Amino acid sequence: MDKKGVSFTLQQVEERDVAKKPSYIGLLNAVANGERGGYELFKAWGDTTKDKALKPTLDMVAVREMEHSWAFEKRLTELGYGLRPTTNKELKKQVRFLKSNASDEEKFASFGVGVKREKAAGSDSTETDGLLQILADKTIDPQTGALMGRFISEERDTGRQLVKAYGAMQRRKTNKKTNAQ
Repeated sequence: MDKKGVSFTLQQVEERDVAKKPSYIGLLNAVANGERGGYELFKAWGDTTKDKALKPTLDMVAVREMEHSWAFEKRLTELGYGLRPTTNKELKKQVRFLKSNASDEEKFASFGVGVKREKAAGSDSTETDGLLQILADKTIDPQTGALMGRFISEERDTGRQLVKAYGAMQRRKTNKKTNAQ
């Protein structure tokens, strides 16, 4: 029953809810699940790296990934929708690799860090920026938009932190070789 004492059938309630469902619920769900997977990846790597100088960056990234997952799950709940967990078949394989004895350099490469990439001819960075595409939906409410903006900023910072950590690791390797000679 609504406030005026009018009752609705279950089908009417479901139809009303579908009609009001924000278009970006699937995106929030995908980000929450993806970030939870990111946590598993960076946690696995951080727990197995032998590089004590690299570990704090990996731990920070793992915590940030999980915090993003929780924040997006919280927003889903605030909007009246629960998280729909997904299964990523590749995640277990990636976690196994990050727990393996592979070098940290190989592990960075698995995330595209330290790997040379050619820019496509005529490509514009805004055209290929998947993070900016998150905000393409003009129906996003201000609270969700703010969450997404923070997420985008932190994801970019994570990328910068990983590149910085990779560079520092490479410098340590070079210094170690130089000092050994």
